[in-house]
Amino acid sequence: MNRIIKDDINQILKSRYLSYAVSTIISRSLPDLRDGLKPVHRRIIYSMYLLKLFNNSTFKKSARIVGDVMGKFHPHGDQAIYQSLVRMAQDFSSRVTLIEGQGNFGNIDGDNAAAMRYTEARLEEITELFFDGIEEDSTTFSNNYDGQNLEPDVLPSKLPNILLNGSTGIAVGMATNIPPHNLIEINECLIKLIQKPDFSESDLLKIIKGPDLPTGGEIILSSTDKKNIYKKGFGSFLINSKWHDEKIKNGLYEIVITEIPFQVNKVKIIEQLANLINQKKIPLDDVRDESDENVRIVLRPKNRKIDKKKLVDLCFKLTDLSIKYSCNFNVLENGRIPKQLGLKSILTQFIDFRKITLKRKSKFNINKNNKRLEILKGYLIVFANLDKIINIIRTKDDPKNVMIKSFKLSELQAEAILNMRLGSLKKLDELNINKEIKKLKEINTNLKKLIKNDDYLSKFLIKEIKEISETLSEKIKIRRSNVNTSDDYELDVKIDEFTEIEKFNVLITKDNLLKKVKDYSEDSKDHNIKTFIPVSSNHKLLIFLSSGKVLTLNPNLLPGGKAAPKSYIELINVGVDEKLISVFNANTQKKLLLITKLGKGFISISEKMITNQRKGKMIINLKNNDQLLNVHHLKYNHIALVSKNEKLLIFETTSIPTLNKGSGVQLMKIKDKDFITDSSLVDQKEGLLWIKASKQKNLKDTEFWIGKRAQVGKKVPRGFNKNLKFNS
Repeated sequence: MNRIIKDDINQILKSRYLSYAVSTIISRSLPDLRDGLKPVHRRIIYSMYLLKLFNNSTFKKSARIVGDVMGKFHPHGDQAIYQSLVRMAQDFSSRVTLIEGQGNFGNIDGDNAAAMRYTEARLEEITELFFDGIEEDSTTFSNNYDGQNLEPDVLPSKLPNILLNGSTGIAVGMATNIPPHNLIEINECLIKLIQKPDFSESDLLKIIKGPDLPTGGEIILSSTDKKNIYKKGFGSFLINSKWHDEKIKNGLYEIVITEIPFQVNKVKIIEQLANLINQKKIPLDDVRDESDENVRIVLRPKNRKIDKKKLVDLCFKLTDLSIKYSCNFNVLENGRIPKQLGLKSILTQFIDFRKITLKRKSKFNINKNNKRLEILKGYLIVFANLDKIINIIRTKDDPKNVMIKSFKLSELQAEAILNMRLGSLKKLDELNINKEIKKLKEINTNLKKLIKNDDYLSKFLIKEIKEISETLSEKIKIRRSNVNTSDDYELDVKIDEFTEIEKFNVLITKDNLLKKVKDYSEDSKDHNIKTFIPVSSNHKLLIFLSSGKVLTLNPNLLPGGKAAPKSYIELINVGVDEKLISVFNANTQKKLLLITKLGKGFISISEKMITNQRKGKMIINLKNNDQLLNVHHLKYNHIALVSKNEKLLIFETTSIPTLNKGSGVQLMKIKDKDFITDSSLVDQKEGLLWIKASKQKNLKDTEFWIGKRAQVGKKVPRGFNKNLKFNS
């Protein structure tokens, strides 16, 4: 505890964090390309192999398996180990389950498996393909965490599990997300690559249709996405649920979902649909879960006239009935080097791994057979000199050395002869011994060919792969996911298409408070209301601030009924010095005229001002401490401007340009210390209107004040408001 470390803290942190990152990548999160397993999965399968839990044996308690894994190989939490075991037994999580479970192993609704003390497990029959020659030196072993047991660095698998079941994991600085695939298609690709190593990636993509997911569904995979995923190792595709319609009475129909996207919780989908029904965002009367061991989600439309395809597309757009799956083919090369690889690289390295495995296994068996041949040759000597050898064994103090010298035997042969039982002497038959010798020599010849002759090794591998494909069950062979290779797939529906449209009015008080009401008219006697705007629930409101910003507000968010109106400050993101200028309906009040205090302005189209940004967007650029004064819905062809210097100018709005945004043009010439006090649209039939002392004044003849844009204007008419505003 008294040791003092003298080093740069940055270097210490770098080295420690790097060690942690490497440990996470290699020992936890990324799968090995060769057997497609992470350490925890490999340890579970190997522990079950040691327990002899093969498919023809009885089940054992999951707690026993987890205990063995944790005690011998994986010193981590028992629940983490058990969850990994459970996933390998779930047919909705793994394309080919490696463990057969007995008991409650969870379901697609997201319910957890029963406790490990209740469930039982054993290996699936196909999992035995992971142990090809494991006891014949086909793989290397290392010490476990405490050095008391050996564990395999990689399982000598015959299956390309990295693509068959895929893998998901998040490490430090990298992640992997490999979807499951169809084994028949992968095996066909392997055969083509063994026969012709320069077989192109484009040719491989003609064999591999795309991922094959445990839960089925329809995969939307464009040719571009397919190339990115399988050539570069990253990309994405859509997974859509599979559905059909069923006719019911009175000409109505129901939509039945039979397959849902991979790794999506069924209960979550039903909750999403139920919430959308409650919020009236989707034209459904009801959603029912009628699932048993098969998925069956029933959607009942509101009426028979609703287009079923558009209805399903809307459900896909708003819920997890359709999801985007992102691929990232990050794997460990040789169990150590993390790399992002394409399809051909993964399959080529798997073939190389199988070749190394077979060669190691062959060498082991050649050595084993050579020892047996040596013993058999010794037995031939025994057969030829049986009486002499029996006499030596009975009479000599050191019969082993005497036999070695007398008959030129090896140590191994002498040991084998001395260890023979008397009862086996009667079986000692020269003919049978020679037959076994001949057979072993033939086996060794074939094994040597596997080691030295690459063509022979390739043919052997192809034969092995074909045998695996032939012996697979139909459940594994049949493709579960349909692949749609459309390059122009798009959901043919708009979110608002089925939305129930509700009409109401937005009221704006003199204190700039807002609320919505069903019925309101100009005849209403509420003097606190400054203005009202008729809107529909699918419309958007534009809110203009003095800073020149415009914000978009969903009118459905406003308080309604008897609720108190809300200040605009509570509804939108407003700065300290920003004041509300005007509110408009972006869908009905199309052309808006913006006017600043220093006489600048332009016309803008309301729909182009709609924004999703919470802070809004700057619509008019202000200079010299200018600010937005008024915004008008352009109903008439003339605008009247009045300035602090008591000048009035009326001109045609056709002379004002239409812009998306900008500084605008000069509407009225403003001298030093002067500014615009108010503006008003003018209907030439009615003349210029203003309110004075609560009474409306009307100037019919406006010819004297009509001029051109950017002029100074003329003296305001007699009887005009002293505060120089059209509304006192």
